[in-house]
Amino acid sequence: MNITITKSVSNGILIAPYQLNIWLGCFILITGNISTIGNIIIFSSRSFRNRACTIYLLAEAFVLIFFFNFVLLTRTLQKGFQIPLLNRYDVICRLRYFASQYTNLLAINLFIFASLDRLLSTHRSPAFRKWSGQINLAYKLVLVCTIIWFLVSCHRLIFYSALTGQCIAQQGFYAIFDNYFEAIVSGFCPPIIILILAYLLMQSVRSTIQRQTVLVNTVHNRSAPNLTFLRKTDKQLTRMLLWQTFVAIPAFLPYAGELIYTNITQYWSKSDQWIAWEDICTEIIRLLSYTFFSTRFYVTLMSSDGIREKILNIFGMKNRINPINEP
Repeated sequence: MNITITKSVSNGILIAPYQLNIWLGCFILITGNISTIGNIIIFSSRSFRNRACTIYLLAEAFVLIFFFNFVLLTRTLQKGFQIPLLNRYDVICRLRYFASQYTNLLAINLFIFASLDRLLSTHRSPAFRKWSGQINLAYKLVLVCTIIWFLVSCHRLIFYSALTGQCIAQQGFYAIFDNYFEAIVSGFCPPIIILILAYLLMQSVRSTIQRQTVLVNTVHNRSAPNLTFLRKTDKQLTRMLLWQTFVAIPAFLPYAGELIYTNITQYWSKSDQWIAWEDICTEIIRLLSYTFFSTRFYVTLMSSDGIREKILNIFGMKNRINPINEP
């Protein structure tokens, strides 16, 4: 962030990036922690804990605790409250930028595995369905992902440093590579994969509904016991995936674009006014990149009647909201 004050740039524009990190950063930090704790409570409950899909989501939630309370927290303290943790301490600098990429990629991968497990569970082919719901396989994949993404991201522990008084990547080829790698892997790939999985999952559920409907119409003209449930699931699933897609696109794509723009224009001649507005846009985009993970619990809560009912049961609120009328 540029902190040089010039006469051509108003003070309000110059302090806007700091205020954004204080207010928006703290808001995302609080709501993200509430969302993560909510997911841990739900997915560790008796109703959900013995599912392969839940293992991925629960592991993701524990990763996000570190993501919010180290990666986002240090950003808020450094960029908002002007506490120079990253620029002053080399160890924190290296760990923070390593954790930023590592936890982000690991959490996205676990979410994708959870979506893939749902997709396989509704596939028409028994050969594909048998791969879903395997708890032992889920534990193994979580471990494999944890190791692979550590190996992929550990270069930041070496090539990031605060020895010059500023926490930055090693200049030259590595800095360009790191920026483009993050733009592709953390920016472009997640929303594309989420869109593809959402489309395939909805198509798979609707294909199952069509098969059940044909069965109902051809066998005794009776309602299949799970057809109504499937239709309700399809409606809730569609709503949830659409909401998640709407959040994923503004969270990831602008971030990828900003990284590429920074690489391309880093040596361009720019006015002080242009640089100041760039700083504001950069802080907004980078803060919004946290929103996909900070809103996961709320998206699920809004789109799933079953999840809302489970939460009421977990906290013992269902009977108080809908009291049983005794004779």
